[in-house]
Amino acid sequence: MGVEDVVVMGYSSFGQMRIIEAVIAATLMFIVFTAAFFMLFSSEKFFRQEAIDLNRLAYNVLHRLAESGVIETAIDKSQSAMLASALQSLLPQNVYFNLTIYERDGSGQGWIPVNLDGKPYVSNASGGVFERLSEVASASITYTSKNGKIYYLSLVLTRAGIT
Repeated sequence: MGVEDVVVMGYSSFGQMRIIEAVIAATLMFIVFTAAFFMLFSSEKFFRQEAIDLNRLAYNVLHRLAESGVIETAIDKSQSAMLASALQSLLPQNVYFNLTIYERDGSGQGWIPVNLDGKPYVSNASGGVFERLSEVASASITYTSKNGKIYYLSLVLTRAGIT
């Protein structure tokens, strides 16, 4: 074995070590950047999709109620049970709702709550559910009935089990 053979073997193993070193460095950089990403961007942003979905659902439900005429019928008959059953049929089972309806007052300056069966809202939630749960969404629309009355509807939704 000559000097030339030893030098060639040394350079060849030195090159392999450099490749292994580069792979390890790239892996470590990937791990560090991944950890930094999860530390900088809180996981709350990933769970906010739930609120976005609930907002969209609330808006769609309000429009379906308005288009079907259920709101006007329930207000004319002062039946909160009709609205509650319509809401429960349109919403998934694990969603709590609170629908408040306001009517334009006679002077046209403000809104007064519409009492259905003696309550100013229709809800399937027990007291304090919306305050305890972290993901709460709402939507509101202005609705004009066939007889010309103007109503403001506000629907608040939350999913059971979200903390």
